[in-house]
Amino acid sequence: MTKLSLRIALLGALAFLSPAASAEMAEINVAQQYGIGYLSLMLMEEQKLIEKHAKAAGVDVKVNWAKFAGGNVMNDALLSNSLQFASGGVGPLITMWAKTRGNLDVKAVAALDSMPLYLNTRNPNVKTIKDFTEKDKIALPAVKVSVQAVTLQMAAEKVFGEGQQGKLDALTVSMSHPDAQTALLSGQSEVTAHFGSPPFQYQQLKRPGVHTVLSSTDVLGGPTTFNLVWTTAKFRSENRSSTRPS
Repeated sequence: MTKLSLRIALLGALAFLSPAASAEMAEINVAQQYGIGYLSLMLMEEQKLIEKHAKAAGVDVKVNWAKFAGGNVMNDALLSNSLQFASGGVGPLITMWAKTRGNLDVKAVAALDSMPLYLNTRNPNVKTIKDFTEKDKIALPAVKVSVQAVTLQMAAEKVFGEGQQGKLDALTVSMSHPDAQTALLSGQSEVTAHFGSPPFQYQQLKRPGVHTVLSSTDVLGGPTTFNLVWTTAKFRSENRSSTRPS
């Protein structure tokens, strides 16, 4: 996490606010998920940076912050216009970008960070994803659309062959990172694995018997963008700024 990522996210949000649009922009709703991947947004919320810099640009705006368990629910809120800025992994963004082309046109505002994601398990028999059986459940933020779900599908196609990307989909369940961690570490849940994010994945590995099955860095061939902020082109066009912050 760097000062640059915080500044980019802040400027991305401010680019939509202008004195000319202050009547429409009296209040905006911004969402984040759980984990240190959202540290930039946490600082923006705690220090009221959007309000501070918007006021310096001549705009008075109230910013409401919300927490969501996954990008799928967040995207529903964005489509209903009850949310103006969503945040999450590349998977939910790409899904929405593809589905809204030519109408709402969901697009990225800024990237937040780059970090590896671990698929951890407490099942000692699982050494690779080939070892998962119907007795295992893999928790992740959103089935099929989260960046963890897409990464798991990519790994499955590499291991099981072309066209087999959905091989493990039936084993996946949608859960927030805190709930997934509780289920995994309890030892009493059907959830035996969690494809999560920092800090949860590192906390899990401190527990005896929990180990990593794969890392997103290995699947994707190197470091990649993890979290981003996005909104709709419709929202942008209706609140286009005639001036940009420097």
